Amino acid sequence: MTTMRKAGALAALLISPWLLTTAPRAQTETPTRSDDTLVYLHEQEPPCLWGGWVQQAYTARQVFDYLVSYDNGNIRPWLATHWQTSADRKTITFTLRRDVTFTDGDTFNADAVVANFPVWQKGIGWHGFTYMTGITKVDDYTVQLHLSEPNPEIYNILANGHYGFQSPRSLLHNSAEQKCQQPVGTGPWKVEKWVRGEGIRFVRNEDYRWAPPNAHHNGPAYVKYLQWQFVPDATTRWGALVSGGADVIYQPPSAQWQALQRDYPTFSYVATGRPQAFSFNVQRGPFTDLRVRQAFAWALDRKQIVKTVFKGAVPYEGNGSLSKSTPLYLNVDDRYAYDPAKANQLLDDAGWTGRDAQGYRTKDGQPLLARLPFIQAIIDQEGALMLQAVQAQVRQVGIKLVLIPLTQTEGFAGAYSRPADKEISFGYWVWPSPNILDIVYNATLNGAFNGNNTSFFNNPQIEAQIIAAQREPDAAVRQQKFAVLQQWFDDQAIAVGGYNFTYNVATANNLRGVWQDQGNGLLNFNDAYFVQERP
Repeated sequence: MTTMRKAGALAALLISPWLLTTAPRAQTETPTRSDDTLVYLHEQEPPCLWGGWVQQAYTARQVFDYLVSYDNGNIRPWLATHWQTSADRKTITFTLRRDVTFTDGDTFNADAVVANFPVWQKGIGWHGFTYMTGITKVDDYTVQLHLSEPNPEIYNILANGHYGFQSPRSLLHNSAEQKCQQPVGTGPWKVEKWVRGEGIRFVRNEDYRWAPPNAHHNGPAYVKYLQWQFVPDATTRWGALVSGGADVIYQPPSAQWQALQRDYPTFSYVATGRPQAFSFNVQRGPFTDLRVRQAFAWALDRKQIVKTVFKGAVPYEGNGSLSKSTPLYLNVDDRYAYDPAKANQLLDDAGWTGRDAQGYRTKDGQPLLARLPFIQAIIDQEGALMLQAVQAQVRQVGIKLVLIPLTQTEGFAGAYSRPADKEISFGYWVWPSPNILDIVYNATLNGAFNGNNTSFFNNPQIEAQIIAAQREPDAAVRQQKFAVLQQWFDDQAIAVGGYNFTYNVATANNLRGVWQDQGNGLLNFNDAYFVQERP
């Protein structure tokens, strides 16, 4: 289908809900380069093409390359050909490729790597949790990465989509807006144009010759253009695929997932890091009481809610700290099984024995109120349905849950982010390491308030145990230490799980070669190509 026909089909779909499904087509051919356009429909539009949000990793992955690549549990070379770690595990020496250039003609070398470190610090801001303190040049094609703490997952982190390289020339001379909307990398795609509210048009990098070894080919993309459209409505994305208006769609409606799996090629990836979890404000308010936190958990039939809302497209997750795909994950699914009688007893024991006119529990004349603000760009339409089901269910034991939807602008500006603003938070964090515990439970980040700690947890002893687990050189002992920590956080109900953040993707039947990396599920379009449809 030509680009013009695809655009027309998508425009028609936005007007008419009438759709046609198509049968799968299985013919394969040898991939060849073409002037085709691949149309991909994504859900959320990030503020910049790169940065610290996983939605920015999706787009950054198209333009940037990385030191290493994560390949089904193995770290493979990419822009670094090999590396070695010092005896104290705090210095890693990387030897770089000598044949890589940025799309503006700048050379990729040790100077380019060093120039990008301050950008990582400012634009991503996680060096306090990655433990990266700096990069120094050894010679033109050798650098040393310095860590304040040993970090066994540092290679996973470097491969995860955030730590790509921008041209030093562009960093020095381009405006902030240019670096945001049209960054210059070494990757398989270049940004041709970004129309806010609509999409990004990428064009292939004709000089690309340095794909990682787990890619399907090494060279320029097979298709010439990648049209990355932002379409917030899941039903519209699904309809565009089945009508021929799109070639790849992200997060189709859960109600259509089983049919899509039957009729189209599909991919599914459970994100590493933290699942969509309920984090309780343990600094102030009713959830400073362990009994109230546990009562909230026991009041919910979380498995049934997830099953009803997501219809098997997204897995339930009981662990509030780590998702099941994260290294050293501990299964705690049955810790808080649905038990409203136990929830009611705990609330009685905690002194919430009064009732107001609406039936909500009270104590000392105050209602048992829990405010839960959520960013609609992060908690999508189906996530919002789950929250509504949770709201209805906790009402049965007398908890008044107030849902406060926020726009992306409001959420990113910090609305309802302080301890006085909310009693519960709900969200995920994609991270390929169990030291996500450090990110979400450390009270400070680089010496200041840590906004990622939405439970406002502050326990120096537990924080010391997290760091000790991360430092541990013995793999078996390290696993045991992280298991103890996950069990403790679950026993204390600092956070309880909801569901695993899952990337579900479906593609057209005449498209081949699309794949998700196994570091954090980012889509690779460089290997994608079209085949002729079977007559």
